[in-house]
Amino acid sequence: MRINDKNHLEIGGVDVVEVGRENEYPVYVIDEDFLREKIREYREAFKKYYPNSMVHYASKAFMNSAMCKIVNSEDIGLDVVSGGELFTAINANFPTEKIVMHGNNKSKREILMAIENSVTIVIDNFYEIDLIDSITKELNKKVNVLLRIKPGIAAETHHYVNTGHEDSKFGFIIKEGIAEKAVKKVVASENMIFRGLHMHIGSQIFKTNGYEKSIEIMTDLMKRLKDENIEVNEFDLGGGLGAIYIKEDKPMAIDNFIKLLIDKVILEFNKKGLSLPMLRVEPGRSIIAEAGTTIYRVGSITEVPGIRKYIAINGGMGDNIRPALYDSKYSAVIANKMDIEPNELVTVAGKCCETGDILIKDIMLQNPESEDILAVFTTGAYNYSMANHYNRLPIPGVLLVKDGKKDWIVKPENYEDIIKNDIIPDRLK
Repeated sequence: MRINDKNHLEIGGVDVVEVGRENEYPVYVIDEDFLREKIREYREAFKKYYPNSMVHYASKAFMNSAMCKIVNSEDIGLDVVSGGELFTAINANFPTEKIVMHGNNKSKREILMAIENSVTIVIDNFYEIDLIDSITKELNKKVNVLLRIKPGIAAETHHYVNTGHEDSKFGFIIKEGIAEKAVKKVVASENMIFRGLHMHIGSQIFKTNGYEKSIEIMTDLMKRLKDENIEVNEFDLGGGLGAIYIKEDKPMAIDNFIKLLIDKVILEFNKKGLSLPMLRVEPGRSIIAEAGTTIYRVGSITEVPGIRKYIAINGGMGDNIRPALYDSKYSAVIANKMDIEPNELVTVAGKCCETGDILIKDIMLQNPESEDILAVFTTGAYNYSMANHYNRLPIPGVLLVKDGKKDWIVKPENYEDIIKNDIIPDRLK
């Protein structure tokens, strides 16, 4: 990312002002080099500190066929949470032995697809144990499984992305021996191969104390299982490391984060006389978020005297619903005025017919005017993947940029795409 001789913002050698002016609707821009560097930071940290491991990109953050190709070329695995994500990976020829499948209510069709393609399944509840056992018997096939355990730890993050506490829809609780009962049921199955345990305490996390306490709790469980001759060969630590959205966000460096987790794992396993397992980790946001920038065009400007000045953009909660859902904060600049210091306090509003369609409340920008190009940073994660057709707005395309080249990896939608699945019954014609 740099400023070119026109005082325009460039990403991956591409002038994003030109991108904004060439397109009627917003554009998600992904910096390929930045994305690959984040993946390599995770991969190299594990290679350095704990070679018996695998990094799985959490594809729910951002997923399409080109992303599968990038992830595979960087020699890491995938974490999928639906049949659609799994189908995308298979269709992109992603090696299925490097895929783990999550989900708290997997359908029979999704489980069938996973088993038939040798995907490791992370089991979330007793219903799934019975369903998977039944399907493997029908197919006469075996499947590697992990069990998702909630350690009962509340991470310091937004409650909607806090998943490791006891009152969560995900995973088996440890209390009253429920997790141990689940493990024993899997071990007793002829076709489910128990590989180990999984945990995930949340997302957009900056402090590591929740991870450390969870590792203690999980290894206590593993010790009890070992005492009953059940060996845990794999331990999936989940994901959750935060990204930088605003200047106040201070995530730990990836190398330091991985070293801290691994040191804690080794300490607790050795202390409890456990054999060191294969480790898995599932970063998503911290890989893709900062690689993404959304490019908007400014339209109407409305000033409410003594209260607020609104600048409206050609997108909003259709392409980024996170501010409405989570009160998420973002940073932005006027991309065609990079030579000007921010000098005006404004609120960035979306174009949806919804009072709550506010993208950024109270941000200093550089003398914003109609037809300016606004670049909103750190939109790689959970923007395209949560995009919607509210007000029948087209979903923006995704542009991959590198060395001055730009390629659509998701084509922009048009009005024909909006109506292509509509059906008018004969009686209404």
